[in-house]
Amino acid sequence: MGSPASAGTSRSLYLIALPCLAAVQVLSTMAFNTGAVLTPAAAPDMGVSKDDVAYFVALVYLTSIFAILASGAMARRLGPIRFTQIALLISASGVALLSVGHIATAMLAALLIGMGGGGPVTVANSQTLSRVAPPHLSNVTFSITQSGVPLAFALSGAILPSVAEAIGWRHAALTVALITATAAIAIQPLRRLYDDERSSGGRIFPRFATIAEPLALCWRDPPLRLLCLVGMVYSATQSTVTNFIVNYGMDHLRLDYVAAGALLSAASLAAVAGRIGWGVLADALSRPLTMLAALGFIMALAGTTVALAQPQWPRWIIYAMAVVIGASAVSWNGVYISECARRAPAGRAGEFVGATSFFVFLGPVLWPTLLRQLLYLTQSYPLGFALIAVCAALCAIAISSRVRRGER
Repeated sequence: MGSPASAGTSRSLYLIALPCLAAVQVLSTMAFNTGAVLTPAAAPDMGVSKDDVAYFVALVYLTSIFAILASGAMARRLGPIRFTQIALLISASGVALLSVGHIATAMLAALLIGMGGGGPVTVANSQTLSRVAPPHLSNVTFSITQSGVPLAFALSGAILPSVAEAIGWRHAALTVALITATAAIAIQPLRRLYDDERSSGGRIFPRFATIAEPLALCWRDPPLRLLCLVGMVYSATQSTVTNFIVNYGMDHLRLDYVAAGALLSAASLAAVAGRIGWGVLADALSRPLTMLAALGFIMALAGTTVALAQPQWPRWIIYAMAVVIGASAVSWNGVYISECARRAPAGRAGEFVGATSFFVFLGPVLWPTLLRQLLYLTQSYPLGFALIAVCAALCAIAISSRVRRGER
């Protein structure tokens, strides 16, 4: 057992890391989501349809897949804080480039945003939190930091449409880029606290074998393999809400731009409370898999309701619907990441979270492209929500069957 002094130091490291890393997650995710939220305003200047945001989102997530796979090893080599600083600066550069307003630079911006956006920062945060968080608070700790993701979506939906209408979408993008870059500089004092265990020597960019090893180990382990597949579907469901609910509100529910942005904010604010609440409940019950199954069933029901919604429905019902789908489809991540980190070998939580995140980010690569093809054929956002709801229900059933066999 550690001395009282060391226990006090560990507690201090935990209490400092928790709010700081949650704030970093907010800013990183806001940069990650800026392109999707600004698309209705930016698309006419670029000469594309706002529905083509599907390709932008897919490219962002595709780049993130490769960035995530290398992130665990790079965070160990550079230190998680230094790695986070680099990721934030790359992401800020991408958001700034988006403001040029040309389709070619938008594609390059997507590559940079994906390379530095939310996924690599999540991996680095996991490396730090797995070392300083008390084991009995693991689920709620990861849920609190991950609550920064929906909080960023809420801020994006509430602020960016109004800023874009007031001063132009280009200035809105540049503002996000400046704030993100400032955050990278502001976290410099954290380096001496959390980068002390970085590996010395060796390559900064890992070899393919180093990247592939945790991915192969995850796939060979049946519980982790199931989590990988579930993460792919749940993240596709989340992507449908966070990246397409604004367009869905405008095209299907006939809301104006600002009101549709508020729909995203309502879903995202519910997700902030949901992520923390589900984390607390998972720790109290010590049944994270049961919690993930329950969330799958809730998001399936909520997705079905979204698919059935009509423009003439009372506004309060529409926003209540957004709250429920936000509290489920955008709220599973903290419990999920905690469970993946818990199953990782000692000291390698970042790498194994990165490996499972490969599948988490694969969902938003494949699904938006398929959804865009559905829109070409049917012009129906409700059909997309209905299909992803069915997939979420199937995942929930698969988890439930494993829980019935004795897993928790």
